[in-house]
Amino acid sequence: ALVLDVEQILRQVLPSRFKAGDEMTQPHQVSIPQGSVILYADDSGVARSQIEKALTRLGLPFIGTKTGKEAWERLQTLTQEARAAGIPIRQKVAMVLTDLEMPEMDGFTLTRKIKENETLKAIPVVIHSSLSGSANESHANSVGADGYVAKFLPDDLARAVAKAIATT
Repeated sequence: ALVLDVEQILRQVLPSRFKAGDEMTQPHQVSIPQGSVILYADDSGVARSQIEKALTRLGLPFIGTKTGKEAWERLQTLTQEARAAGIPIRQKVAMVLTDLEMPEMDGFTLTRKIKENETLKAIPVVIHSSLSGSANESHANSVGADGYVAKFLPDDLARAVAKAIATT
């Protein structure tokens, strides 16, 4: 099977439409509990780079994964660590940022699993996708996502992260 990195192809074809995460035009203030991280899942190297640059610019620690399955497994490990330390999971994971289309487990499935899990459901989940349209946003809402933001817009990503963290 041939796997294409659509974001990489689009960046090469339309470079003016894609901003790096460090190209924010506005200052953003986001704070998370000390010791917690933003967990993200995205199979695109271009998107991972943008996410990491944006989160670094915001001063937020993160853990990156390439698939929803990998993010789910990491959440299980972080849950065990939180239990062992006697702290709520939100003190380990401030939020999850996920792409929609990924191998092994997509972002819709990851979001649904988080929101159906009694321990994890308090973690805000923001969908970060190159797929736009009301149908995708409606589906994201139906599985419990706390936000939906288009890729390659660093200021929008920063606002979505800040809003999700502040409202949950």
